[in-house]
Amino acid sequence: MKTLKNILKTEVTYDEGMENKYIVKKEWDKNKRKALILMKSAGLTDEIVQDQTTMYVMNNLAKLDYGSVVIMNLFPSLESKDTNESATENLKQVQEEVIKVDDVIIAVGTGIETNKEAQKRLHMIVAILLDKKATILQIECPKGRRGFHPLYPAVKNGWKLAPYEVPSVGQVD
Repeated sequence: MKTLKNILKTEVTYDEGMENKYIVKKEWDKNKRKALILMKSAGLTDEIVQDQTTMYVMNNLAKLDYGSVVIMNLFPSLESKDTNESATENLKQVQEEVIKVDDVIIAVGTGIETNKEAQKRLHMIVAILLDKKATILQIECPKGRRGFHPLYPAVKNGWKLAPYEVPSVGQVD
């Protein structure tokens, strides 16, 4: 008989009023690679509760031999009350976290194609990532299409990571 044990370390960073969630860190093996995954909106995960998205992120990263994840979003607001202050703080947090990870995974999904504000935020964050010379990846489905959110049915149980294709500036404006 074999008994396996592991400690899952979780850290969540909010603003003082608990209205914005900037960072969710999950670590299960500090000796393995670290990923930062960028999605669209802050979910329900906290220091105890895990939502479905966080579960699929952790499961897939563990299968890909990562040992921790930093989850961040384009929009950190928990109440859909996005402000200039929260957007600025979010960009600052991205700058601080990107230098601590091995890979950055853009997983905002295809739904932002019609959301100008989301495209603008993504463009700003990608500019930071490029400036920091981060390795930027995205989730690719078995048919070769890219840019999926972790809950997309074709990829949720098994990720293939591919290089991120940076959209041209004309596509973002």
